[in-house]
Amino acid sequence: MTASPIPPAPFEEHKVDRFGFGQNWLDYQTSIDEARLLAARTDIERWLGTTSLAGLRVLDIGSGSGLHSYCMHAMGARELVSFDYDGHSVQATKGFHHKAGAPASWTVTQGSVLDAAFLASLGTFDLVYSWGVLHHTGQMWQAITNAAGSVAPGGTFFISIYAKGPEYPEHLALKQQYHRASLSGKRRMEFDWITERYALRAKNGESPEAWWSEGKERGMDAYCDLVDWLGGLPYEVATLPELVQVLRALGIETRRSRECPGDGGCHIVVGSRPAVHSDRGVPAGPSLQPAAAARRIALRRSRR
Repeated sequence: MTASPIPPAPFEEHKVDRFGFGQNWLDYQTSIDEARLLAARTDIERWLGTTSLAGLRVLDIGSGSGLHSYCMHAMGARELVSFDYDGHSVQATKGFHHKAGAPASWTVTQGSVLDAAFLASLGTFDLVYSWGVLHHTGQMWQAITNAAGSVAPGGTFFISIYAKGPEYPEHLALKQQYHRASLSGKRRMEFDWITERYALRAKNGESPEAWWSEGKERGMDAYCDLVDWLGGLPYEVATLPELVQVLRALGIETRRSRECPGDGGCHIVVGSRPAVHSDRGVPAGPSLQPAAAARRIALRRSRR
C-alpha cells in the first residue's frame, strides 16, 4: 500500500526572513528633491508611452517610498490605490500623499499581494504597477499571478523582476549574510561593496565617483538602492522568457520589455490584457493609448 504524500505546509508570510524595506525608504525620502521627482515621472512616461493617466484607475503594488505613486497621481490618475506589506513603507507613501494635499482620489493602505481576498476587494485597474516588489514576497509566481489578476480588460501591467543567472546562489548567500549581520557588520558590507564598485569602475576607465549617480534616471539614490539590494530578502529570480510565457498564460501580452544582461539587475515588462470592445456589448475601459484606440474606432466605423 502506497503512503499518501504529505501536503506541504501552508505558506506563512509573516514568518519569512524579510528585510525592512520601509525604514530604508523613510531614510530615502530625506534625499528626494524636484530633480528626482522629475526623473521618476519621466521614466514612467517613457515606459508607458504617455504623459497622462487621466481617466485611469491605477494600482501601485508595493509602493515603497511612495515616489512613483506620487508621480502617477501627478500624471492625472482618476483614482490611485497604493499599498505595501511593510508598515514603514505605508508611512513613507503617506508622506507623499500628504505632499500632494491628501487627495480623496488617492488611497494609501497596508496589504499583501499574496492576499487574494484583499486584492479582490480592490477591484480591477487600468494600470497595475509593481516595480521590484513581487520577487521579494517569498512566493514570486503566486504574487505575479495575483497582481496580473488585478488588470482590467484593456489594462496595462508594468513590472520589474530580478534576472536569473549563475550568480543567484552567491547573491542569495550574500543577502542572508547581511540579514544576520550586526549593524556594524552591515556597514562594513556596504563599505566593501562600494569599494568594489569603485575599483571596477576605475579598471574600466570610468569615474569611481560616478557610482553615486546610478539610479538617478528613475529618481533613485545609489546608497539606498545598495541597502535595498544587500538586504533584499526574500529574493527570487526569473528569465525574461519565463516571465513572458507566464504572463501570456495569465492573459497578459508583452508589449515592451528590457532584458537585464546579467545577475543582480531587473527585467522590465510592460504588458496588456486584451480589451473587450463596446461593439461586442461590453464597454471597453479607458486606454493608455487613446490616439491609437480612436483610430481603430474610426476605421471600424468607416467599414460599416
